[in-house]
Amino acid sequence: MDRQIVYVGAVPLDTDQLLQSRNTMVALGYLTKMTIGDGGIYADGLSCSPGGGLTVVIGPGSMTLPTVIDSGYYGALPPDGEAVVKTGINTASVTVSLPGTGTTIISGGVVELQAGSSTLAYYNAANPGQTLFGMQGNGDAQASVLQQRVVFAATAASAIPAGYSALWQITVPASATAVDPSMITAAAGSPFISVKLPQAAPLLSPAFTGTPTAPTSVPGDASPALATTAFVAAATTRNRAAWGAAGTYSWTCPPGVSSVLARMWGAGGSGGSAGAGYPGGGGGGGGYEEVLIAVTAGTSYSIQVGGATSGSTTTAFANLVQVAGGINGTAGQGGQVGMGGAAGLPSNTSISFIGSFGVGPGQNGFQIGSVNVGGSGGPSFGVSGAGACFGGTLGSNGLWPGGGGAGGASGSGGKGADGLMVLEWYG
Repeated sequence: MDRQIVYVGAVPLDTDQLLQSRNTMVALGYLTKMTIGDGGIYADGLSCSPGGGLTVVIGPGSMTLPTVIDSGYYGALPPDGEAVVKTGINTASVTVSLPGTGTTIISGGVVELQAGSSTLAYYNAANPGQTLFGMQGNGDAQASVLQQRVVFAATAASAIPAGYSALWQITVPASATAVDPSMITAAAGSPFISVKLPQAAPLLSPAFTGTPTAPTSVPGDASPALATTAFVAAATTRNRAAWGAAGTYSWTCPPGVSSVLARMWGAGGSGGSAGAGYPGGGGGGGGYEEVLIAVTAGTSYSIQVGGATSGSTTTAFANLVQVAGGINGTAGQGGQVGMGGAAGLPSNTSISFIGSFGVGPGQNGFQIGSVNVGGSGGPSFGVSGAGACFGGTLGSNGLWPGGGGAGGASGSGGKGADGLMVLEWYG
């Protein structure tokens, strides 16, 4: 803040006092900018209550707005167009008359008014012993203070004066002759300061009220930034993709996702056909694997689902992890029933996994007396294999996903079921 210097014995100039007043105003403006900024108009106090008849009383308060230091002359000081924040202060209540019934907007603006009109004493350089009253002794009164005040207008919403801000809305029914408190509401977008510094949340262990908001971080952000409800909802949303038919596919890792849970079923083995009067063995159940895999957002990963039509019974996630399908049962042949196929197994990788449970080999074909029985298909995780078939029937297909097909009792064996890939992730 600038301060004027006046030396002992020096004759103070009028501009010394004017500059001191201006510098104080500028300093207060910068202090205001430091606390509430200079991005708009703010109001404090200026309560609105019924007056007599169709009037309202606006209580003491202030309005702050960005403007310039002085748009015109301030005494002998020339205009100064530098930016500053100015505050209009009303220390007394103001009565505002409404134009009539209906809806009226009370708006406010900051103006500078010359006041303190009085006849001032001047030094008479021609005759120092004689005081002049009024400029050149003319006796005229002059303003002695430049006031910054809040002034008000009562208009329709479409007629608010330029530079004014809507503060209060007064809605008076056509039959009313006076304003009551129920008719007074804050105008939409009114710039009242709702929180004073003592009520503001402290930096340490703040206790917010209402509905505080914050920017929503990008998916996957692991910084100390605040997690909004939108961020948490996205991060904790369980997403799933599944492929249940034999074939080759691709999956692109979404933004913010760093791991995915893969649940994989290999295809079931097919049952062996009957031959030379002997039944075939059942196909083995497809293997199962459940594994958490590290992935990279934006990367596309290949998905293979095992099945007879895919050329492979193996189900795999890229080249990172795979689970084998069940082995086919063998056909019956002269003097020997078909043998059941082995169950598929997960790959032996460095990734920790839960596997090899709920899966089993196919059953060997067998005979009960003179009745051929095709071996039942091996189960996979969560499903059973095809049941054994008795003389005179074909082997039935395995249950999906990954169930082994039954061996044929007197014909062809059943087909093994396709595998399944299920991916689950949060985010």
